[in-house]
Amino acid sequence: MREGVGALGDRIAGGLLLVVAAVAWWLSHDFTSGFGQAIGPGAFPRLVSVPLGLLSLYLIIHPGVNQRWPERSALFRQLGLLVLLMIYAGLIQPLGFLPTALLTVTLMIRLFGATWRQALPFGGLLTVGLYLLFEFALGMPLPDMPGLNW
Repeated sequence: MREGVGALGDRIAGGLLLVVAAVAWWLSHDFTSGFGQAIGPGAFPRLVSVPLGLLSLYLIIHPGVNQRWPERSALFRQLGLLVLLMIYAGLIQPLGFLPTALLTVTLMIRLFGATWRQALPFGGLLTVGLYLLFEFALGMPLPDMPGLNW
């Protein structure tokens, strides 16, 4: 029985997401936490990478029934999102959470069609909101900017 192009697309997406999950898991071990902290900043990427990896494997083994290949613009947005997430994972430790998240979130908002005028303030608000959530509500320290001691 011949599979549709949608199944091939699902397997490609599953393979790419599996790579993202593995890289996120690997890079999360470099995140350092303060002395005596039970949960460090690497816990969240590991928590996300495990289900992402499992769901990616499922997508590879059991692709969906969608027989339509996504449009070129949708493929580029998806690929751009994956590239942004990989860049984010690689830059968060050397640059710190705030500048890396601001750059990533703003570019993600732009990637999905917002103007710079919309993306910059909402990217800033989302970045600050995430920082406050992780640092204060969840008590999970995030990587600081180099040379910045609060």
